[in-house]
Amino acid sequence: ALPLKNINGLDVPGLDNLHVSKCAYDYNDGKYKYIDVSCDTQASGSSRGGKELFSYARAIVLTHSELEGLPSLESKSSLDPISADNEIRALFLIKEKAEAQLKKFRTTYEEDIDILLDEKQAPKFSWFRNAVLARSGEKSTMIYYMKLAETTIPLLKCNSLEELSAHDMFQKLKSASKKENFGYYAGKYYDQVVHRLVSKKNEKPPDTPGKAIEDS
Repeated sequence: ALPLKNINGLDVPGLDNLHVSKCAYDYNDGKYKYIDVSCDTQASGSSRGGKELFSYARAIVLTHSELEGLPSLESKSSLDPISADNEIRALFLIKEKAEAQLKKFRTTYEEDIDILLDEKQAPKFSWFRNAVLARSGEKSTMIYYMKLAETTIPLLKCNSLEELSAHDMFQKLKSASKKENFGYYAGKYYDQVVHRLVSKKNEKPPDTPGKAIEDS
């Protein structure tokens, strides 16, 4: 659940273009915008709106100077990464909202997994089991975005790729298994966003996407 307007009180022309995503589960209730997302921050439309989530979050944390430096959003359906500072604010907001969403559940993700492991409590093919599976899936996505923010915000604060490469969080990200959601999707986000934004601080050309972690 995200705010409907820019949090700095700015009028962002074209925000409605980002506000109405192609994701089938995106809606607003007049107070908040809700986007159903996967762990893939580049996913869009029927693949669930990770791209819409970041496009919208970047727009609603824009500062006056950032907005002045952007071309009009009125013809855009997505907003690419702007700067490390903007991305940090967007990640903070997403993390804050994910934490708030998790607190609404009566059970933790770990408790749901325990329930699913007990086939007496959650028999195969039962409605109850399917409900717990859906609930745990939503929680795992919220946990992913919290972990993504906790890992990449310190990297976005680095002033050079050399500083970034020496950071503990980079080593943690580099060692994460690519066979698991976090290692695979966080690695993609690093290549496509973090590496490029930190490179821009020193006006260095970005490496080829998908190669940055391996080449560091």
